[in-house]
Order: sequence, then C-alpha cells, then structure tokens
Amino acid sequence: MSRKRPVKLFLVLPLLATLMAGCASSPAGPSVQYLLPGAAQSALRGALPDIRLDTAGYLDQSGVVMQTGPVEVRAARQHQWAEPLPRQLARSLAARLARNGVNAPGRLEVLVTRFQGTAEGEAVIEGQWRFLGDQGARAGEHFLERRPLPRDGYPALVEQLDEGWNAVADGIANGLTGPSR
Repeated sequence: MSRKRPVKLFLVLPLLATLMAGCASSPAGPSVQYLLPGAAQSALRGALPDIRLDTAGYLDQSGVVMQTGPVEVRAARQHQWAEPLPRQLARSLAARLARNGVNAPGRLEVLVTRFQGTAEGEAVIEGQWRFLGDQGARAGEHFLERRPLPRDGYPALVEQLDEGWNAVADGIANGLTGPSR
C-alpha cells in the first residue's frame, strides 16, 4: 500500500499568493491613447489672444471620463488621453480661432467644466469663457454642447468631443469678432 506524502501548505501558499497577485495586477489589455483631431492643427495666423485654459479637477487626469449616473463619473483605465487634455483643448482652440480669422489681442480665459461621455450615448462639453482685450473690450458667455454618438465606443466619443469642441471654438470666435465687440 502506498502512502501519499502530505503537501506542506507553508510551501504552497506563498507560491499560490504570488500567482494570484500576478493575475490581479496584470492589465485587462493594452491601453489605447487618444488625441483630439483638432489639436493636430497649428495656429500661425493672426494676433490671437493669450489663451488660458483650465479644466475642472476631475478632468485633469489621463483617463477619458464617462458620466455613468446623475452624480457619478469614472475615468477609463484603458482609454486615455495621449497628452494632458488642457493642452489639447488650448491648441485646438488656438487653431480654430486662427482659422476663423480672429485678430483679438488680449487674454482669453476658458474654463471647461464638462468634457465627457454619458451613459445615454452623448458627448457633453460645458464651461464658460471670458475675454479681456488690450483695448478694454470684454466679452464672454457660458457654453454647452451635446452631441449624440453615432456608434458605441471610445473612438466615436473622442470624435464627437472634438466636433463639439470645434463648435464651442467657433462660438468663441464669433463672440470675439461679432458686432458686440
């Protein structure tokens, strides 16, 4: 009759713990990074204002943000911005202002309070801007853009966020060059 040797748990448990920790810490898959298409444009024309763009604190992170409920937001772990969002937004805004022929020396302050997807399948951009011109001109207003996503997925969200941001930038350009100025 053969005797089975008892397994010594004090030898197996550390190995099992190491394997489990390795599995728990390994990522679910490779992360994908996104750039706003409008941020690839350059702004070399006109006397653009000095743009000071800030985002709400929860947007100041690498993950693309989704609003999953009325008061809940989550930053994606696998879907991230390739560079800080405020830099992309400021560069895209400058390019759009230049394309619209804005010639407005002064300071343009922009606060983006929402730049995210929603559980309802929308891209939402919200905030406010204020312009203080070198010659004393002042302008500003609140902005809100909602864009339905044409399909599921983060690429569609990023595309709609970009289109919405272009619409915001065009609105700012109109506010800087319109008859009220």
